[in-house]
Amino acid sequence: MKIYRFFSVIYLFTFAFFVSSSAKAGFITGEIVPCKTDCTLCHLWQLASNIINFLSFNLAIPVAALLFIAAGVIFLTSGGNESRITLGKSIFINTAIGLLIIFCSWLLIDTLIKTIVDPNQTIHWAWNKFPTCQ
Repeated sequence: MKIYRFFSVIYLFTFAFFVSSSAKAGFITGEIVPCKTDCTLCHLWQLASNIINFLSFNLAIPVAALLFIAAGVIFLTSGGNESRITLGKSIFINTAIGLLIIFCSWLLIDTLIKTIVDPNQTIHWAWNKFPTCQ
């Protein structure tokens, strides 16, 4: 019975990942590789920014949604079992803390990368848009 449960959980996570990926769930980051030929140092920084955006939005949000769902299911099916209630609450709290850490680190890293790329840039460009490379 444990093998069946293990494979069904793996199947559900894999199915949910591919379905959410094909449905463009989360923030659409576009292409990860910014240039095909004639790449510059600016394109390298843009690649780093694209990777951070992909991991933060296209990967973290669907995984967090699945963890919130799993925590809710565990909590609702606990049947008064204190250990299952505690497990559901801890999954929920740890997922929320993890999302907070991911998005705070995204904000810091994204600001750092954009400052390194163009330190002379004033506040005229949007904070979430990467400066264009020549």
